[in-house]
Parts: sequence; C-alpha cells; structure tokens
Amino acid sequence: MTHEIPLVAPVQVNMVEVLVPDHVEAPIQSMTTPSPEQVRASEAAFTKNDESHLVAGLMGMWTGTLLLHDLAVEHFDEDEEDARPRKEDRSHP
Repeated sequence: MTHEIPLVAPVQVNMVEVLVPDHVEAPIQSMTTPSPEQVRASEAAFTKNDESHLVAGLMGMWTGTLLLHDLAVEHFDEDEEDARPRKEDRSHP
C-alpha cells in the first residue's frame, strides 16, 4: 500500500463571451490609393534588408571555422598508443 495522498485538481470551467458587432464600417481614409511617394517609401522600407544576409553569412563562416577546427584537431591529434615508438621485431629476416 502506498503512503502517498492522491491529489485531485479542482475542475474550473471558464466561459468566454465574444461580442461581435453587427455592422462594421471601414474608415474611408484606408480606401484611398496611396500616392507615388508613399509607394516608393514603403518599397524602400521593405526592400533594404541586406543586414540579415550579412549576418547569415557571418554565422555560416563562423560555424564552418569551428567545424574545420574540430576536424583538424581530430585528424592531427595522436592517441597515447600511437605516440609511443613501436618496438621493431628484427628476429625475422
């Protein structure tokens, strides 16, 4: 028999009430076409995102350098058994 007390969480029911208006009017100002100056300004704001490409390239270069370092250490690192000189058996001609 267990000595633990069974825990029972209380049940809580939350009722969510959403009020949806019957008639929604759109503002008239948003329905007008933007001026050419506004179009150029928005295009300039959303097209100048060269920084993200530079950051991605820098991160790729950094991870490549770390990977190359790990591979070089693994390749050139000698085990203790390999570092000891081998005794040559010269008994056989």
